[in-house]
Amino acid sequence: MKKYISLFLSAAIAFAACVPVDPDNGGNNTPEEYAGSRASVQLSSTDPVPAEGGNLTATVHRSPAFTASFPKTADWLSCSQADSVLTLTVKANPSAVTRSAHVSVIDSELQISITSFDVVQLGNEKDVVRKRFNVSPELIEVRAEDTSAQITIESNVEWTATSNNPAFIPDPASGEGNAKVTVSFPANTENKEIIAVISLATADEGAPTQSYEVTIKQAADKSGTPAVKPEPGTVLAEWEFETKNVEALRAGGWEKVSLDDDNAPGNVGNPYVPSNVSGKGRLEYYNGIDKSAYPTTKHKRRIGTRGEPCIYSTWKDDSIVWSAQTASEDPLAAGTKIQLNFALRPNAKGVMRDWKCEVLDGDEWKELEAVQLEFHPSAAGTEADPKQVNAFIVRSYTLTKDTPNACFRFTCTSTFNSAGTELSELVKGDALRFAGKYLEADESQLYLQVPENPKIMVVE
Repeated sequence: MKKYISLFLSAAIAFAACVPVDPDNGGNNTPEEYAGSRASVQLSSTDPVPAEGGNLTATVHRSPAFTASFPKTADWLSCSQADSVLTLTVKANPSAVTRSAHVSVIDSELQISITSFDVVQLGNEKDVVRKRFNVSPELIEVRAEDTSAQITIESNVEWTATSNNPAFIPDPASGEGNAKVTVSFPANTENKEIIAVISLATADEGAPTQSYEVTIKQAADKSGTPAVKPEPGTVLAEWEFETKNVEALRAGGWEKVSLDDDNAPGNVGNPYVPSNVSGKGRLEYYNGIDKSAYPTTKHKRRIGTRGEPCIYSTWKDDSIVWSAQTASEDPLAAGTKIQLNFALRPNAKGVMRDWKCEVLDGDEWKELEAVQLEFHPSAAGTEADPKQVNAFIVRSYTLTKDTPNACFRFTCTSTFNSAGTELSELVKGDALRFAGKYLEADESQLYLQVPENPKIMVVE
């Protein structure tokens, strides 16, 4: 019988020393203890020990004489005892990983665990340098006459840039940290598209992503191509904003815009929303002023959960551009009547009110009927008394000259907000929304839905 008891006690001691720490339970595993014990432990702190180390005291209550035991592998932990109080000294943690040790309180006479606790120490995050290497955009489309494009690198590592086309030269070709890489190339004089791939890479294995490929597409030169007149009813481009497939709308880099370039504020990398139903169309937005001094939370671009593109913090001289090409990318012939329809809605009063409308005719901009947006801050926000108001915009024009593509531009002409107040400075991120249909019926806001998708089409 004594031999059986001895074996049982030995097993209990081994079990107490080997219980693993469960990281999903905050390191607070408690082993099965001797059923007849009422011993308990009161810790000086229930918080993890900081990475720099320190002391932790454990007062053991209602216990016979005892000793403490913890794994030999926990060499960063030492313990001293004075009566019923244990003082545990924790060394500094040089690692970024949280560590823990299981401490068992052992009855000195019976040699079994009567209670236990864990010592948890945080990792040393302050000494961890997180490597970054991000490149945007990954697709750049330029016109035939363009001779440069820009790539943004956000990084704290060394990197290189190479091109698979010797005519497309990245500058700088290498560097460290954040940078703007300008890719220079000649104008395209051929009647075919040119594609170049710029490879950007780092040898630093600490970067989550070590390489990117940026594709530059340079449009074909259509200057000598005969213009065409598509059949009436031809839809050149159509967008659907009533979609959960927002990635198709983000493919043009709308949400990945560098906003700190004086030469092209707000449009570095040619970001746009591509036509996602049919055709070759682009929705673009250009900042009229350099907004890099403002936090990005105030002038960001987003694709909403319903698929609706948004602009935060509009201002005077900002412009919206809708454009579409023929299927063959040939110019539109004089006499072609084109039409654009879409809807705009200010989600708050800080959105700018007055927008001039123009259409490209040959190489000139011709002015059409202007647009005025409305937001009613004192309204109840109901169908009978709306705060947000959709502006349904339909603009048509018969071209008088052969024109590269169908292109409509809306430019903000004042600093009056959509509630009718003149502003002196850019406001917090109030959103201008390119409105779409509602994905789900919302009886309280059905009046905000849009009956048709935005489109550019030939009407005559």
